[in-house]
Amino acid sequence: MRCWPRLLLLPLFVFAASLIHFTSSAQEKSSKPDFDIDASYIEACSCDMFCPCYFNTHSTNHMDEHPMDAHFCRANLVLKVDKGYYKEVKLDGAKVWLATDLGSDWSTGKDSWLVVNFDSNVSKEQRTALADILGQLYPIPWQKKGVATAAFSWDVDTKSGVAHAKMDNGKGEVILERVNGNNPGEEVVVHNLKYWGAQSNDGFRMWKSKREAFEGDGHKFAYEGTNGFLTTIHFSGVAKPASAD
Repeated sequence: MRCWPRLLLLPLFVFAASLIHFTSSAQEKSSKPDFDIDASYIEACSCDMFCPCYFNTHSTNHMDEHPMDAHFCRANLVLKVDKGYYKEVKLDGAKVWLATDLGSDWSTGKDSWLVVNFDSNVSKEQRTALADILGQLYPIPWQKKGVATAAFSWDVDTKSGVAHAKMDNGKGEVILERVNGNNPGEEVVVHNLKYWGAQSNDGFRMWKSKREAFEGDGHKFAYEGTNGFLTTIHFSGVAKPASAD
């Protein structure tokens, strides 16, 4: 007869365990961000090393080169999503090439433009997802924006110390070479520096630009021996409604 109370308690234990499981699952679901990505960059711009844009609110004065258009930062930001999602859309391996001029005043977007080139393997659903993510990552009121499709390669060779991204149509290219520090076995890395809206990054790895160029949507530039770096960022957040600007 003493076994009956224990048998009667068993269903209560099962119910309690189930309740804890479902409550925990619901809390986990509600706390999960709408999107979350780890993305690696091959990046170069028209400025001297290291990129002054991360320490100022305006672009470098290039008066000697362009007296009529002095302040600008023309750059190629070539990213590959290492791992990520946007709601139910998986983003692993998706590549995007951002060609841009940050303009002279980032708060107003004056003189700025952006061309977003999705790799040809990026699906329609991934494009929509990445458009929202990148819009939040780079919250600049661009004066002019364009979208295109351009297949491109993305490669970082740590053994040779060369990073290379190139559009198959020849309209864009970035070649970076690793900068050697005092210790040849260690890279020169800048830490504790925020990358735009990303919550974190693994540091800015100094790989100076041997060449960066872009042509498209009415824009054209090419620079040699300027700023360049590699970095991997982590960015997550809440999806922005499609109807919102």
